[in-house]
Amino acid sequence: MNKRAWGWCAALLMHAGALAVAAEQNIWILLRDKTDAEGQRVAWVDLGAGHADAELDLPVTQPYIERLREMGVAVRFSSRWLNAVSARVSPEVQRRVQAADFVVAIRPVQRLQRPSPPPPALLASPKLLQSHYGLAFAQLAQIAVPRLHDRGFTGAGVRVALLDNGFHYAEHAAFDSIRVVAQRDFVNGDEVVGDEADQPITGDEMSSSQNVHGAQVLSLLAGYQPGHFVGVVPDAEYILAKTELDDTLPELPSEEDRWVAGLEWADSLGAQVVNSSLGYNRWDDGTGYSPADLDGETALTSVAAALAVRRGIVVVVAAGNEADKDWHYITVPADADGAIAVGAVDVPGSDERVPQIAAFSSRGPTADGRVKPDVVAPGSGVVVADLQGGGYVRHGGTSFATPLVSGVCALLLQVHPEWGPAQVLEALRSTALDLGAVGPDPVYGWGQINALAASGLAEVLPREDHLLPPFPNPARDGEVHFPVQLAERGHVELSVFDVAGRLVFAERWDLWPGSHDRPGRAPRWTPSRAVANGIYFYQLRSPNRSHLGKIALVR
Repeated sequence: MNKRAWGWCAALLMHAGALAVAAEQNIWILLRDKTDAEGQRVAWVDLGAGHADAELDLPVTQPYIERLREMGVAVRFSSRWLNAVSARVSPEVQRRVQAADFVVAIRPVQRLQRPSPPPPALLASPKLLQSHYGLAFAQLAQIAVPRLHDRGFTGAGVRVALLDNGFHYAEHAAFDSIRVVAQRDFVNGDEVVGDEADQPITGDEMSSSQNVHGAQVLSLLAGYQPGHFVGVVPDAEYILAKTELDDTLPELPSEEDRWVAGLEWADSLGAQVVNSSLGYNRWDDGTGYSPADLDGETALTSVAAALAVRRGIVVVVAAGNEADKDWHYITVPADADGAIAVGAVDVPGSDERVPQIAAFSSRGPTADGRVKPDVVAPGSGVVVADLQGGGYVRHGGTSFATPLVSGVCALLLQVHPEWGPAQVLEALRSTALDLGAVGPDPVYGWGQINALAASGLAEVLPREDHLLPPFPNPARDGEVHFPVQLAERGHVELSVFDVAGRLVFAERWDLWPGSHDRPGRAPRWTPSRAVANGIYFYQLRSPNRSHLGKIALVR
C-alpha cells in the first residue's frame, strides 16, 4: 500500500475514533475575571475590547484552569486577550462548566472550510517579462512594488507573521535567503512547520499537501530567486504559525482557537504585520456562522483580530472565495474592525484594460453596514512557488491577493516606522485605484492598492527616453548592464553582434516608466564562455529611441 493510501487509512481511523465521542464538543469557556499584579480581581467585559493592553497581557487565572481540569475538561488552548479557554467536553461536563461561578458563558469553537482554488496552471519555458523579477514581474508591477524596491525598500527590519496550514518551504530555491525568526506547529504541538511523518493529528505529511498552501502564500512575500521570481518583501523577518488542518482531512476540521493562539504568540514575538489567508463561515453540516454574524463582534477570531489591531499590529485577512457560492459574502475574521480585508482581481498583463474582480472574490458589506473588502490586489492567475513540482505555478484565490497586500504593508512600515495600523489602512485606501462603482463599494472596496502612491514617495518620471552607456565596459566577467530611462511603459530590445555582423544575443523586456539603471533592473547581457574576447557591437531600442555602440569583452 502506498503512502497516500496509508494516510487515508489513518484519517479514517481517526474519524472512527471521533464518532465514538460524537457527543463531545469543542467549546470556548469565557471566564469572568483575571487577577492583576496587586492581586485584585479585574472583571472581564466585552471579550477584552474595553481593557488596556496591560490587562490584556495578564495571564488567564491558573486556578480557574485547574478547576476546569478537575471537572473533566480537556483544555486545548487559552487566550489571555479573550480571557477564555478552548476545550473539548462531553455534554455532562459542559453542564458542570456552565454552572461554575467563574464562567461567564460558553460558545462553540467554529471550524474552517477553505474553498478549493481554481486548478493550477503549470508554467513551461516562460518568456520572462523582466530579467530580475522573472515570473513575478506582472503581478508586482501592477501594484507598483518594483518602484519601491528601486528605492531600496525590501522589508528589512519589519517582522511579518503568517497563520496558515503549514510551510514546507526549505527545499525550494525561492526560500534560500529567507529570514525565519520563529516557527510553531499549533496543530501537532511541536516547532516544525514543514513536512513530518507520523504526526499525531495530520498523520504522514510527506504524502499529503498539508504544508503547501502556507508555503505558496509565503513565497509571495519572502520569495527571492533573481531572474525567476521575487516576492514583495524578501528582506523581512518571518514568524510562521501552523494553525490549520489541510482540506484533505475534511472530517477533522481546523478550529479557530489555534488561530487565536497563533495570533497572540505572534504578538508576543513582536509581529508588526499578520497575514491570514483563510476564513471561517459554515461547515458541511450547515453549522457555523451566518451572514448576520459578520458584525466584527460575534466571531471570536474577529474580536481577537480587532484587539491585535488595537495593540498596533497590521492584520491583513483574505476576504474569502465565496462570491460564486450560496454564502456570497466575506468570511470571518475579514469583518474585524480595523483589519484589512483583501479581495482579488485578475492580472491583465497590459495597459489595455483595468483589472477586473475575480468571480470568486467574496463581497461585502458587513452585517453592520461597513464596506468590505477594504482593498483588492492580484489574486487570479498569480504566480507562486510550486512546492511539489519545483519551479513556479499559477494559482487563484483571495489567499494569494492577501500576502501581496501584507507585503506592501510591510514596505510602508519600513518607509514610515512611526505608522500604526490606522495610518497604513488609510494610506492604502486613499491612494487605491478606484475600480467598479465610483467610490468605496462592496466588490472592490476602495480599489486596487498602489505601493508607491501609498508610501507618499513622489516619483519623478523622465520626460523622454534615455539610453545610457553600458557598464562595465570593458567587460571582464559576469553581466553587462544597459541602463535606460523610460517616459512611458514599453518594450526595450537589446541585440549584440560580433565584428562579422553575426547576432550573438537578443532579448526583449517589458518595462514600466522610470529609471532602470541598476544591476538587476537594467537590461543585461551575460556573455557565455563560448563567446570569444574581442569587440562587439550592440543596438539598444526603446519605444522612442535607438542607440548603436560597442563593447570590449576582455577576460
